[in-house]
Amino acid sequence: MNPFDLLPPGLKKRLIRWLEDNRGLVIVLFCLPASFIFDTGLSLYKWFQRTLLSAPERHDARVRQIQRRVGDWNKQDAPSRRPMCTSRPNWLSLSTTFFKKSECHRIPVDLYDILQLDTERMVVRVEPMVTVGDITRYLIPRGYTLAVTLEISDATCGGLALGVGMTTYSHRVGLYQETIVSYDVVLGDGSLVRATADNEHKDLYYCLPWSHGTLGFLVALELQIIPVKQFVHMRYIPVRGQKQYCDRMRELSGALDKDAKLPDYLEATVFDRDSAVIMVGNFAKVDTPEKAAKVNHVTRWYKPWFYKHVETFLTKGESDEYIPLRDYLLRHNRAIFWVLESMIPFGNHPVFRLFLGWLCPPKPAFLKFTTTPGIRAMTFSKQVFQDIVLPMTVLEESIDLSEKLFDTYPVLIYPCRIYDHGPSNRGQLRSPKSDQMCPGANYGMFYDLGVYGTPGPVRRKRGYYNPVESMRAMEAFIRKVGGYSFLYADIFLTEEEFNEMFDLEAYNRARKKYHAEGAFPRLYEKVRPEVDVVKIGNEYAQAE
Repeated sequence: MNPFDLLPPGLKKRLIRWLEDNRGLVIVLFCLPASFIFDTGLSLYKWFQRTLLSAPERHDARVRQIQRRVGDWNKQDAPSRRPMCTSRPNWLSLSTTFFKKSECHRIPVDLYDILQLDTERMVVRVEPMVTVGDITRYLIPRGYTLAVTLEISDATCGGLALGVGMTTYSHRVGLYQETIVSYDVVLGDGSLVRATADNEHKDLYYCLPWSHGTLGFLVALELQIIPVKQFVHMRYIPVRGQKQYCDRMRELSGALDKDAKLPDYLEATVFDRDSAVIMVGNFAKVDTPEKAAKVNHVTRWYKPWFYKHVETFLTKGESDEYIPLRDYLLRHNRAIFWVLESMIPFGNHPVFRLFLGWLCPPKPAFLKFTTTPGIRAMTFSKQVFQDIVLPMTVLEESIDLSEKLFDTYPVLIYPCRIYDHGPSNRGQLRSPKSDQMCPGANYGMFYDLGVYGTPGPVRRKRGYYNPVESMRAMEAFIRKVGGYSFLYADIFLTEEEFNEMFDLEAYNRARKKYHAEGAFPRLYEKVRPEVDVVKIGNEYAQAE
């Protein structure tokens, strides 16, 4: 039972309002210290697991154990069998939802090792629970990084492979799935297969992305790596005028010219409808005193949050600096992009950063671990967390719609290629439409529209806001223009609308062919919110 439900309605309302008004103080006094202790204990456990128990040479034996457990599940009476899922706790995932694992047969998939670095093939082979933090610590000192590296250190390589990943290198290579060379998967019948883009399991290869663990247990994968230098030379380009920054992003990303010279990294942060800072990054050496004077370690605890640092260039004008590569790759980790501002409004104050910045951010696993029903409702009724894949042709329209529906800034833009792999190599994403294609290329330029924070009416405590109406209007727009919602976040789609947004024809064939029917939940069942977001959202709607 929710303790708040025991309080008289008037007291309950006043207490909730006090907690909302003083959320930053509550988080600083209680959540940050508790999160630090929680994270320390979790880190020690992982250190013990990966240092003392790590044994890449025992990978095959660990996989056979998973196969045996799946085999044992198959021996159960068919009517009593429940669909399988991993035993990893919900609170360790970065999804905002809480899939009901208690209703499934849970299989431990404790695979945390980096298995092999092959610099001839330019791939690294890893187990699925290796995190972005782990792989960047391993690869960067050796002169490499993943072609697509998410900015949040707790994200796992396997989670990104079976979900989706996109970053500021994606205008060159596409989504995370395009950089996966092979998947090793234990199927519902206990067999082990390796799926690649050109072997007999290529249909499975193309359906595993966006499948969220509904086709099998991922036990290893090979990822493309790229050679790097130790710094990123970052140019900050402030642009006034929506058409101007949208046109500039299309130009810099190569959306209209497949032969355009592309930067290594490209993103934009939109601070209001008519103001944005475009960031252009290229690998670089720092080999002169002049360059050394421009080095900025942006992830140090006392430094301004990265997006706040970026915002200063709207007044400073165009400038440049050199950022150590790992700092650049994890630049948004400390403020969780800009989500932390809604939690701790004073968190970017220099005094706070100096004395308490080292405690930030609160660990996502801790925030999920301590989520109550009331807090869970607030994650979608009082806040917005959405990443959306959209064609570059609707960039201006999407920013306008985001402002109308959510009235929150900043907004993130990451350009990304979406490839047309042909009708025989289909996954859950459809081929881009002809008017979305880059001329003469086999891809269209899309982008991630990242909308995170507190909607304007909620932040101001006045004005009408209904999360159900806003989210369903955005989802209708996404379907209309041929885009996709990232499925880590809450969706308000009916199953029929979900099937309209995603192409599930090949996925459904793969479920039958690869023994997933009855063995694993269906995709919509796996990713839909565990609570009635429509009912709760309407209850929490803010009147004028």
